[in-house]
Amino acid sequence: MPASWNRIKPFARSIAVLLVGLVILHLATDAARSLLSLFPQQISQPFEVENSMSAVGEVVTAWKPLFMRLVGMALIVLPIWYFLQRHNREEELQRIDEGWAARLHARSEELLAVNNALVSEVSKRIDTEQSLEANRRDLRLLASQLLRLQEEERRRISRDLHDDINQRLALLSIDIEMLEQQLSDAPVGTAGTVHAIQNRLVELSEDVRRLAYQFHPSILDDLGLSIALRRLVDDFQTRSGINTHFICKDVPNHVAQDVVTCLYRVAQEGLANITRHARAKNVHVELRRLRDGLQLLMSDDGVGFDVNRYDCRRGSLGLLSMRERVSLIAGTLDIQSTPGEGTHICAWVPFKQERA
Repeated sequence: MPASWNRIKPFARSIAVLLVGLVILHLATDAARSLLSLFPQQISQPFEVENSMSAVGEVVTAWKPLFMRLVGMALIVLPIWYFLQRHNREEELQRIDEGWAARLHARSEELLAVNNALVSEVSKRIDTEQSLEANRRDLRLLASQLLRLQEEERRRISRDLHDDINQRLALLSIDIEMLEQQLSDAPVGTAGTVHAIQNRLVELSEDVRRLAYQFHPSILDDLGLSIALRRLVDDFQTRSGINTHFICKDVPNHVAQDVVTCLYRVAQEGLANITRHARAKNVHVELRRLRDGLQLLMSDDGVGFDVNRYDCRRGSLGLLSMRERVSLIAGTLDIQSTPGEGTHICAWVPFKQERA
């Protein structure tokens, strides 16, 4: 509706009301005149039926113009009234529509703000997850490189201990033995002292050899995983006095170096944990081929522990190291243990690059 109509609407409504009032006043005046002109005839002949009927006809005739005027005015007034009522309803509907439009706009603005906030939050979370995933990849790469460098350093130290220091100790032992032969005529005390020195050199040489073997057993590179594990189990049984049984099934002769190193370190760490914590009487170690990889099983009848509550500060760093080694070559490690019922460790690693 134009704005000009809103300005002249009160004035038009007043004119319409005034017009209707004048029409009603005019009709009332005409009706009064017609009635007054008919009353004398009705009073002069009150008991004559014919005159009464004639009077009624005259009344009807007199009221006919009035009725026609009423109909005409109704035809004029009713459209005006209908138009005014319709206009009021349209204005009311327009106000309601404007109110709903304002509410809808406000609600749309709120939803848009919430949607933008959600989009921003989701975008931040995606960026955070991508950053975390990139950090995980970097940490895995760093852990892999650290383990590789650690093994290389272990191999270098083991080689230096075995090939350099242990050889020097062996030469020194030979020199002392020759000196002992030259001092055959020396006093008994002097010969005994030289012999004691030679024995201590032999013990020192054996300790160096054992230390070199712990850093990196040369047998692992020379004779393979199966023989190296058997030697590890035998040494474990000798040192700990625990009854240990080793089984090897269908293991290929040539396996990738990272697979060999991983399983050997897992077995080494597992046996070390049994020595420190398990208080076991029997240990079972088994190496076998399973699907396209190797499976290492280790079980004991020791005190066991609660896997879910095991505290890293109490020694589970070894278990974490085992898990990390296995995961770095796409393997799996399962540790099952119950207090009082022993521990069962199952490690599986794929062959990856199998050497010819």
